[in-house]
Amino acid sequence: MTTIKKPVISPDLIKAYRLAIYEVQIAEQVIPLRIGEVNHQLVARMKDVQCTTAAYLTACNPYSEQRTKEENLVAQEKLLADLDSLQCHFLHGEGRDEARVWPPEPSVLALGITLQDAEMLADRYEQNAFVWIGNLDGFVSLRLRHPIAIPSLDDAAQWIRHLPSHLQPAAHTISLAELAWLMATPDKELDHWLHPESWDLNQPWPLARPDGSAMGVGSELDRVFRLIHAGVQSFA
Repeated sequence: MTTIKKPVISPDLIKAYRLAIYEVQIAEQVIPLRIGEVNHQLVARMKDVQCTTAAYLTACNPYSEQRTKEENLVAQEKLLADLDSLQCHFLHGEGRDEARVWPPEPSVLALGITLQDAEMLADRYEQNAFVWIGNLDGFVSLRLRHPIAIPSLDDAAQWIRHLPSHLQPAAHTISLAELAWLMATPDKELDHWLHPESWDLNQPWPLARPDGSAMGVGSELDRVFRLIHAGVQSFA
């Protein structure tokens, strides 16, 4: 019997998605959306059109494998036609890496789309993930369409060796599944998750856990109390 391997997404690729900039044209401005942040200009636009959800979608480069400009444009036109058939209002944009090394991906911000339709379109155009805004808080999140790949012991050990020395002891104590999410986390957040002694409650902290799930809103101290009450110990 042939075993069919289920697709997974590497932590490095998820990290790249999280660090990317998702630009959208709103009126005369180009607004950058970033994963794990709240965007107030987006909230204002959503209120203007009286919607509570939005998804940033593309049909370009299926499974993050580079296609020609012509192939991407054909696929993107089909995506726009699908959004028209759903009677979904959308704004044009481009997704790009922060260093501007890769060609930008033509994209759209679909306003008022349901999560089910956004997932359907992401799957139809073979995307590993899409950007989702689920309510008027304006929190920008990443929705994966496949599980994260769990690193091998060798890959985990190599990653830990490249961490600053004060973070290595904590990294050695967590499971490979948790480590995978940390490997997919922006470097600037690693101190927060692996070195709780460095927490400064006068400073903003991540709005999402390493696995991308939202932490909720409120004061910094309120969030800490919520974490303790919920027994969330894995990353802190």
